[in-house]
Amino acid sequence: MTGNIDIAVEKLRRGDKLAYGKLYNEFFGVLFSLCLQYTSNVKDSEEIVQDSFLKLWEHRAELTRDSNVKNYLYTITKNSCLNYLRDKQIFEKHLKQYQNREWHYNYEALKKLGESFTDFEELRIKIEQAIDALPDDLRQVFRMNRFEDLKYREIAEKLGLSEKTVEARMSKALKILRVELKDYLAVICLFSNLLS
Repeated sequence: MTGNIDIAVEKLRRGDKLAYGKLYNEFFGVLFSLCLQYTSNVKDSEEIVQDSFLKLWEHRAELTRDSNVKNYLYTITKNSCLNYLRDKQIFEKHLKQYQNREWHYNYEALKKLGESFTDFEELRIKIEQAIDALPDDLRQVFRMNRFEDLKYREIAEKLGLSEKTVEARMSKALKILRVELKDYLAVICLFSNLLS
């Protein structure tokens, strides 16, 4: 077996793809099992091992007669697994921080809402008043988009306008409403996509 590997390494150094394929078939399964044991993810394990073989091919000229291709592949794969796990930890940490910020934002928004349904009702009335105060053309487009759930194209067809005009009116309406309702933005965003 070892003699065969030595011959394969010699051929690999010269760019023999058949020798490369034999090494791939020989070691892929073992390296994949190693990866899977630590990543618990089939797709990621396959990618890690394929990357290991790609690195072997890219650096084949650096191999010597004494190179232990088995150890070479094992080391690359093991290091890739370590990087994978480290990156996953970092990602999870950032995700947790992001979720904590979002939860804090939602908590603060709810605190501002007030203690009773009356406070919520007051907010609803303020939103309604701000929408009613919009110029007619802006109000019409806003209501059709947000309350009738029509797309800009559908509104444009119904009103005989260009899609760009509808988009511009919607943009203007949102700007006005964000200014008018700036003290309640956090709460409004928490409960709806009205101003997003």
